[in-house]
Amino acid sequence: MKKNNILLLLGTILTLLAIYQYNKDESNKKVIEAIETNQKEYDGIQLDFLLPKSIGNQVIQHTIYTLSYNENHEQADWVAYKLYKNSINDSVKRKDDFRIDPKVATSSATLSDYKRSGYDRGHLAPAKAMSFSKETMSESFYMSNMSPQKPSFNRGIWKKLEEQVRSWIHISDSLYVVTGPVLDKKLGSIGANNVSIPRAYYKAILRFKNSQIKGIGFLLNNEKSSLPLNSFTTPIDSIETVTGLDFFYQLNDSIENRVEENNALEDFIK
Repeated sequence: MKKNNILLLLGTILTLLAIYQYNKDESNKKVIEAIETNQKEYDGIQLDFLLPKSIGNQVIQHTIYTLSYNENHEQADWVAYKLYKNSINDSVKRKDDFRIDPKVATSSATLSDYKRSGYDRGHLAPAKAMSFSKETMSESFYMSNMSPQKPSFNRGIWKKLEEQVRSWIHISDSLYVVTGPVLDKKLGSIGANNVSIPRAYYKAILRFKNSQIKGIGFLLNNEKSSLPLNSFTTPIDSIETVTGLDFFYQLNDSIENRVEENNALEDFIK
């Protein structure tokens, strides 16, 4: 009798686990479907997720963002994500669930790398931009999405730029953001894993509105600044030169050239 009870209990547990996994999978599908709504033609082409050209590092897909992990520097070359008007969910609160990214084949940087380093665990894909659901918010705290940022930079001008980008959702159909570190001429390294300290950070942004694509770039040194954000605008072409990345190569050449040569913020947002 006791054995039968144990078997019954085990069967119940397995059934509940199966139901939980099914619901989790269905929830993920709904998140992705919601993020992919409103897809339409811009500049006469149907757009998909425009990942930068591969440079040979591991590309990792999470629920609503993708990254290229650079093992030599123990951080992402780039993180790419889309923003729609329904991307930000104010009911999902931030929880600092920093942890190793299980998808990084070579293992990502760790919390101990940053401990007492004097550097912040700076988000590349911002937590608020990943607040579509509790799961997507949680995924934003993978260490593969972190980069060593000076506190005065991370909590100052970088935070201000992140907030500005989110504000553009309300005047756009959608935004596509690629962000990451400039890894040449690094400022040093931290931790047992020798996590590189980038000298600068970038954002390459596409804005979709009224069937047109517009582009703008930002390039900021990893340091405190009180300058206005428009002081840091730059053509996306210039970021490609600095980083060696090719961001929007999948666009038609004429469109790519147009969006990657603009550095006028007023043209980007009008």
